[in-house]
Amino acid sequence: MTENTGEYRDSMEMDFTGRNFEEYAWECDLANGVITFNQGWQKRLGYSAEAVKPGMDGWKSLIHPDDRERTIKSLMDYIEGRLEKYEAIYRIKARDGKDVWVLSSGKALRTDKSGKITRVGGVQRLISDIETVELNLRERKKELEFFFAFSKLIDDCGDSLEKICAGLTELLPKAFFDSEHTGVEIVYRDGVYSSKNLLKDSRFIRKPLKRDVEEIGSISVYYSGYRDVRFLSEEDRVLSSIAERLGKIAIRIENSKALKESEELFKVTLASVGDAVLATDAFGIVTFVNGTSCEMLGLEMQKILGRHVNSVMHIFNELTGEPAEIPVDRVLSSGRKVGLANHTCLKSENGKIYFIADAASPIVMENGEIVGVVVNFRDVTSEKERERRILESEEKFRHLIENMIGGMIILYSDDGMTFKVRDIKSGISGLHFDRESVGGKDIGEVLPAISSTSLSAAIESVWESGKPLALDPIYYDDGVLKGWWENYIYRLPSGDVVTLNYNVTERKELEEFQRLSHSNLVELSKSVASRNFDLQSFMEKAVETVGRMLRVDRAGIYMLNENSEFDIRLLYEVSADKISSNAGRAMDQKLAEKYLSHIKDRRVLSIENVLEENIEDLFIRSLIDVQVYGILDIPLRIKGEIIGSLYCDMRGPRSWSYEERSFAASVGDILTMALEEDRLVRSEMRYRNMFEASSAMMVLIDPDSGRIVDSNPVACDFYGYGREEMRQRYTSHLGLGDLEMMSDIKNGRSRRFTTRHLLAGGEIRDLEIFVGPVEIDGKMLLNCIVNDITDRVNAENKVRETMVELEHSLKDTVMLISKIVEARDPYTAGHQANVSRLAGEIAEKMGLDKKRVQWVKTAGMLHDIGKVSIPAEILSKPGKLNELEWSLIKNHPLLGREILSEVHLGGPISEIVLQHHEKMNGSGYPNGLKGEEILLEARIIAVADVIEAMSSHRPYRASRGLEEAIREIVMNSGELYDPAVVKACIQILESGFNLSGK
Repeated sequence: MTENTGEYRDSMEMDFTGRNFEEYAWECDLANGVITFNQGWQKRLGYSAEAVKPGMDGWKSLIHPDDRERTIKSLMDYIEGRLEKYEAIYRIKARDGKDVWVLSSGKALRTDKSGKITRVGGVQRLISDIETVELNLRERKKELEFFFAFSKLIDDCGDSLEKICAGLTELLPKAFFDSEHTGVEIVYRDGVYSSKNLLKDSRFIRKPLKRDVEEIGSISVYYSGYRDVRFLSEEDRVLSSIAERLGKIAIRIENSKALKESEELFKVTLASVGDAVLATDAFGIVTFVNGTSCEMLGLEMQKILGRHVNSVMHIFNELTGEPAEIPVDRVLSSGRKVGLANHTCLKSENGKIYFIADAASPIVMENGEIVGVVVNFRDVTSEKERERRILESEEKFRHLIENMIGGMIILYSDDGMTFKVRDIKSGISGLHFDRESVGGKDIGEVLPAISSTSLSAAIESVWESGKPLALDPIYYDDGVLKGWWENYIYRLPSGDVVTLNYNVTERKELEEFQRLSHSNLVELSKSVASRNFDLQSFMEKAVETVGRMLRVDRAGIYMLNENSEFDIRLLYEVSADKISSNAGRAMDQKLAEKYLSHIKDRRVLSIENVLEENIEDLFIRSLIDVQVYGILDIPLRIKGEIIGSLYCDMRGPRSWSYEERSFAASVGDILTMALEEDRLVRSEMRYRNMFEASSAMMVLIDPDSGRIVDSNPVACDFYGYGREEMRQRYTSHLGLGDLEMMSDIKNGRSRRFTTRHLLAGGEIRDLEIFVGPVEIDGKMLLNCIVNDITDRVNAENKVRETMVELEHSLKDTVMLISKIVEARDPYTAGHQANVSRLAGEIAEKMGLDKKRVQWVKTAGMLHDIGKVSIPAEILSKPGKLNELEWSLIKNHPLLGREILSEVHLGGPISEIVLQHHEKMNGSGYPNGLKGEEILLEARIIAVADVIEAMSSHRPYRASRGLEEAIREIVMNSGELYDPAVVKACIQILESGFNLSGK
């Protein structure tokens, strides 16, 4: 290429007047893809002729990356006819690494026959520092013009973020190099705003709109023009600035709207709140008063505003009648909140007296200046009456808690792992602690061994899940406290965990004793019947069994010798686990005679403390001499004659339970039979003699007919019949069903059962009968050993009566809770009880079983328990409820379910309470359930609730009467109410049912 650049300058008719340029020529052969520059240009930039490749790639590599795509696009737009001329300003990297600004211009030098440009050429001009500054100023001007337009857009749109976003999508493309192919999309919250004819491309810049760390939207710029063009770094910075500013504008507008809504809500709240609100300025002049204040002061609003508070508000002490201070001046001087003293009354202008509670608070500006006072006061007249009634109810409830049989521990925890004692009640049979000394202590410190029991894990589970648990009895032993405890754990709404504990040690020990005693008696009985029976071994086993089971110091057998003296046949020292045979003389004739006088008319001789007996008695004195202070002796009789005794000795006083005495007596009976077995040969006669001589009641029965074949004298005496009379009777004459109970015994099995028999004198006794097969004269008969357990059955009946009383206590507790709820709303007194009665009648009419009927009654008594969490002013408000108040009322079924879910009431009571305002068509609350989705019990409560409510007076309306209530449920049967329930309800009401219960 020639060094002369004049021809290019002249041919392009470009004006260089006043310009300080260094100019160098360039030429581009499009057909061969070659671009060349003159040597002066290369030298100016510090490159040798060989250093710069003549191709397009060589030229592109020298252009600054931020300018490369834009520059190439300008050249290609000219070549392809989209621009009339080519001119571009860009930076080229010199040999020394510095960027040099150049102004490149050019035009077509050659075209083909079709007019397509095949060669283009021009000049490169190195721009001076002044021109560079001018170029930068031009770009800054473009940015300033955009930001000015953006500011004007913000001013014009005000607080309409939608208009700002829409306007910005059309304005922002003008700030970019190729605005024609640039589009904008703004996303804010749920809105999307886009430029007209937006074409989304893979080339885009996205900046987030943020509120602190929360992303609330984004602004994206898309370029859909020439493929090699990319965004400039300056354009990226502009978009970042716009995104930051737009985010701040959005936050400001959101905050402004929230503030306006808050101010409006505050005004509406003050105007509609149930409490009286009055505001003054710094001089005590009233500047604001709501409707409740006007009503209580007895003045119209215009007669209150502008007056001093002391002239419109007259308060006095209810006890002394003396005027009370209105604390406005005190608040203004102290700058602190001041409340009224107790027993303060307000006298209205119309003469009405209100018991009030109030507080006065300063109105403080941001700079700390006190500009006025807000006085809030409310009528607590009804609350005082309710408070009195609640205190009475709480006292009854407290009395109920304090007299619980079991103990109670209330625990609190911050993490569900460490639990501390908030309160503790020992109870009649619960754990016993000093209440004050354990408060605040870790439960592991109070009960050191709790971690080794399932109670610890159960407490953690209930704290986490909220589901109550009833634990099987656990054994606890920390060296001080020990025994079996039954626990019921539940969580209070406050989050505290309550464990109710009952000491069931006696019951567990009794159950274990009964199990072991039955097992041992069966084992001893089998030993007697064994073919390898040995009397000495059996006696040793019997004595050892009694000593071990009864935990005595010593057990043994006395046998009466031919000289009427008692010898020690066997002696078992329990502590040494040692048995001695023929241990010597126990009693001489004189002492034996006295001993016989004590046992001759007894089945069991038990003495708990010999020192409380007649110590002049020879036998008693002999016990004291050998340091025996408690005894349990069983006479051994054969044919009515005492031949010895089974004895148990204690070296200290000892109480003997009924079960212990019965067990020892049964062992004595078996021992007697064993002695008889040893005396008699193994024959039917031996059995007959044993049958005759046994001190136990024995009866032989024909299992096929139920006829009494024989009975021993003891049985005859018990039933009150002679022997022949007994043989003429059948089991059906004595009791019901005995033969059916015995019918499966002939195959060799024995069994035990209880029954009731009628004695000759008409008395009915409860019996325990041991039945086993026996073969006599080749015929299989049933041998019945009869034990009179009437006293035990009576004791069990008393236990059942106690359980019934506990059930009544539960019902009383439900009634008490219902009364507490109604105490907060005197207008609905008796409402829950009436709903419970009517709902119970409907449930019975519809054929529900007794259990479900009781669920309905209990739920009826508690269906409005959730209202305990609703302010009393709303419950008894005489006017129409606003939306907020009505939403609180509608929430009471959920609150009721939350309260009752923690209490075990024997059924789905909490779910019935939750659903009692649901409707058949799904229009009810709180869950909008439909049809069969609603429990039948809840549908019954819903109808009973409507009937009772519409028939009763309310503060916001008069009673509509029963006829109107019936019309309501009939008209909406199937739509709102269950038709079957409506039908049953109408039948009950038409039959004369009295809603008031009088």
